[in-house]
Amino acid sequence: MKRNSGFSLVELMVAMVIGLIIILGAGQLFLTVFQTSRQVETLSEKQAAVNFAVETLLRDIRRADPSDMDWNGERLRMEVVNRGDTASCDFGDPIRKSYRLSEDEEEGGQGFSLMLAVTCNLAEEPSGFEELVAGLSGFWVDDDKEDKGVWIIYLDLIPTDRNSVNDDQLIFHAVNRTAAVTQ
Repeated sequence: MKRNSGFSLVELMVAMVIGLIIILGAGQLFLTVFQTSRQVETLSEKQAAVNFAVETLLRDIRRADPSDMDWNGERLRMEVVNRGDTASCDFGDPIRKSYRLSEDEEEGGQGFSLMLAVTCNLAEEPSGFEELVAGLSGFWVDDDKEDKGVWIIYLDLIPTDRNSVNDDQLIFHAVNRTAAVTQ
């Protein structure tokens, strides 16, 4: 009786199908990890930009002269003491800052930018706006509690998920220190 050695054709085909399933699973796992990594990176960049914008706005609102803060529906203007914010102005002198949303949307669907302009001359309105942070679809201020030194800031962020039609909204309360203590 003759013995066959090796694998039969059916055994080889079953092994190849199992190997193919393993390779497809590994490829799918790689793609999932890659997409997740890209989303985490996008969210991290968005978080860093929002943190910077919020910290800058909070710092300026907290130390601004409460009698010279103004929201006109498009821009937030305030007077602060220069603490190294602007190298072109003398340290300790009052400076005027103005925040507003850019007039044109950024290229590539990146939304609008929060713009900042600074001037040393308090008799002038700040001009020469520069981008502070991009990725916004809206910026406005609720100044109904201005008499108590409370400013409610609304930042509408472009959606991270391109399929979403709703903007992410960040709402925070900024309290002017001088107005909070004296009111």
